[in-house]
Amino acid sequence: MTDLEAPVPYDATAERRSWNELPRAAKDVVRREIGGEPVAVSRAGGGFTAGFAGLVTGPRRTLFVKVGQADMPYVFDCCRREAVLNPALPEGVPAPRLLFAEEADDWIVLGFEPVEGKALKLPLSETDWEQLLKSWAVAAERLEPRPPGMELLEPMEPDFLRHWSRSPTVRFEPAMRRADELAELESTVHEALAVDAVTHGDLRPDNMILGDDGAWICDWTTMVAAAPWFDTACLLILAEGDGLDADAMFWAHPTSRGVSGGQLDAVLAGIIGYYLVKSETPPFASGSSYIRPHQRWNGVAGFHWLARRRGWS
Repeated sequence: MTDLEAPVPYDATAERRSWNELPRAAKDVVRREIGGEPVAVSRAGGGFTAGFAGLVTGPRRTLFVKVGQADMPYVFDCCRREAVLNPALPEGVPAPRLLFAEEADDWIVLGFEPVEGKALKLPLSETDWEQLLKSWAVAAERLEPRPPGMELLEPMEPDFLRHWSRSPTVRFEPAMRRADELAELESTVHEALAVDAVTHGDLRPDNMILGDDGAWICDWTTMVAAAPWFDTACLLILAEGDGLDADAMFWAHPTSRGVSGGQLDAVLAGIIGYYLVKSETPPFASGSSYIRPHQRWNGVAGFHWLARRRGWS
C-alpha cells in the first residue's frame, strides 16, 4: 500500500482542556466524588475531541472523568448521550460502567469506574487484534436483538453512508476512478444493516483499552440501530492498514454470520465514502487536528480492502 501514509498516533491524538481549565462547578462535582482535592490527574491521550477526559485520583477513590461544556456542543451532547446509553448496556458487555452523571451550570460531568489496561496504537500484534475482536464479539452478542432500554435508538441517517451518490471530489484518484461503482455499491448499505440490533457506531482502537484478559470498549456515545457487524468492518479497516488480512478476519468473526459478500461490499463502499469526504473538510471547532488525517488513512485502507475483494487493479 504505497499510497498509505503512517497512521495517526491513536494513543496521543487528543488536544484536551486541562484540569486547571475546568470551572469550579465542574471541579466541585469531581472533588465530592473522589473525597477531596485530586492528588493525581492523568489526561487521556486518545480521542478526537477537546473535552476533558482522564483519570482523577483523590483521597477516597480514582475515577475516569469526562467533562463536557456547552461552548463545545458536540462534546456536551456526546456526554449527555453517554449518560443515558451507558447504564442501558446489557450485563456482560465489557465496558467501564458509569458511576454518576451530573450537570453543573453549563457543564456536564461523568464519572466512570477506572479499568486497568493500555491505550492502543498501530501497529498492533495479531494477539492484540484477537483480544479486541474477541471482546467485541462478546459485546455484539448482547446487542442483538435490541436490548431493553434502547428502543428509541434510531437507524443511521439516510445519507450517512451515501456520499458517492452525491458525486464528491476527493483527493484519492483510485477511488475517484471507481466512483460510479462505489455509488452503486453503497446504494444498498442501509438495507444491509437493517436488523433488530444496536451497535457501538464508532469502534476504533482509541475507544478500546487492552487489559490482561481482553479489551474494554469505551465511549458509547454514537450508538445506532444497526447490525453490529458494521463496527466489525470499521475496526478491521485498521487491521487492513496494519498489513493483516482484514477479509479473513471479518469472515472468521461471529458477527459475520448471515452476512453476504455483497452486503460487506456495500458497507465498505459507504464507510470509504464517509471517511474520504470528511477528510477533505476543515476540523470541527472542538476537534483534534488529527481527525482529518485519521479519516483519510481509514478511507484509503478501506479502499484497499474493497479493491482486493472486487479484483480492482
